[in-house]
Amino acid sequence: MDFIVATFRKDLTRWREDAHALIIWLAIPFLIGGLITAMAGGSGGSGPSGTLLIDDRDDTLISGFVAGAFAQDQIGDMLTVQNVGAEEGKQLIDAGEASGLLTIPEGFQDAFINDTPVVLTLKTNPAQTILPGIIENVTEVLLDAGFYLQALFGEEIAAIQGVDDEAGPSNAFVSSMSVQVNDKMQALGPALFPLAFDIEIVEPPPAEPRPDIGLLFLPGIVMMALLFSSQGLSADFWKERETGTLRRLVSSPGLLNQFVFGKALAATLVIAGISGITLAVGFLYHGIAWSKFLPSMLWLIFAGAGFFAWFAALQMLFPTQKAANLLSTIFLFPLMMMGGSFFPLAALPDWLASVGRMSPNGFVVDKLTDELVSANAWSFDIRSWTIVAAIMLSGLLLCSWRLKSGFARR
Repeated sequence: MDFIVATFRKDLTRWREDAHALIIWLAIPFLIGGLITAMAGGSGGSGPSGTLLIDDRDDTLISGFVAGAFAQDQIGDMLTVQNVGAEEGKQLIDAGEASGLLTIPEGFQDAFINDTPVVLTLKTNPAQTILPGIIENVTEVLLDAGFYLQALFGEEIAAIQGVDDEAGPSNAFVSSMSVQVNDKMQALGPALFPLAFDIEIVEPPPAEPRPDIGLLFLPGIVMMALLFSSQGLSADFWKERETGTLRRLVSSPGLLNQFVFGKALAATLVIAGISGITLAVGFLYHGIAWSKFLPSMLWLIFAGAGFFAWFAALQMLFPTQKAANLLSTIFLFPLMMMGGSFFPLAALPDWLASVGRMSPNGFVVDKLTDELVSANAWSFDIRSWTIVAAIMLSGLLLCSWRLKSGFARR
């Protein structure tokens, strides 16, 4: 027991003096995580918005109705309508500074009233997808509405158009037009009101609250800090071999086991500190209930000890320290990418997410995510604790076996 404590203190003293490495292991996840969270938080804003340019060359009442239709209700929330001239509109749409340019030709109102062909020109921004499609759909709806309006009330519209502007309509004319419009509405009424079909409104079940997308990145970012620190600390076995510590212990298997255990305890404390700081900042930023902090930290402590031991065993497979550090670092990035450190597992395709959850770090990230987004704390089940404990114990046994099987004697 005394030897375990001595090893524990020795490693903590040495690692405390190497503060630069600790800062790097902490800074990289904060840098990458901050960028990812900022981008994720920016995606949850309001809906799409853009500008519709209208070149109204007719400048009449009906052409004004067309322009005004794009400023109504939800469409008006998405589109800002700007009246422009032909040259200005062309320059703006070619520069990609608008979603669309609608040109209403001269004589549009006369063509509408006289039921003669007329062409509206719509030029959309190819760099955008949603808003140009909305503009096209609204324009088609307006044209269809105009067609049916002309088909129903074409005679009345023509008669109104023929009224002498100076004299104005007579009382008899106004009464006659009112009667004609009312008669047509009365004739159409049975077909339109009431509707020939029933509508049953079914209330959908209340949707479960979805967590902030930035919160889904947090477990992977914490795991990133844990992996960087465990991989870096595992290289310390090479330093112990170079100083001759391992050669002196290899003849005493009991002391060698205590040495591994004391080293794992010291590494776990450092890993817990680094990942704990990252986790605490995430709790503050996302407003997570602090009742979940203790189970999350215990989960990370078990996982940190296991990953340290597995990385140490991996380092001992290579012939030189340089090769061990290089190849274990190369192995680290695909592991993080697949295990949810760069992309939340929930955002990956199902087959890739399934593969990621089968990796050790993906499993830890997945269960930590469940804990952070769950309604109550301590959502980890017995099976999950058993698996993470198995990762830790198997890693420590494998690390001890690699020391005894040749690494300490080289």
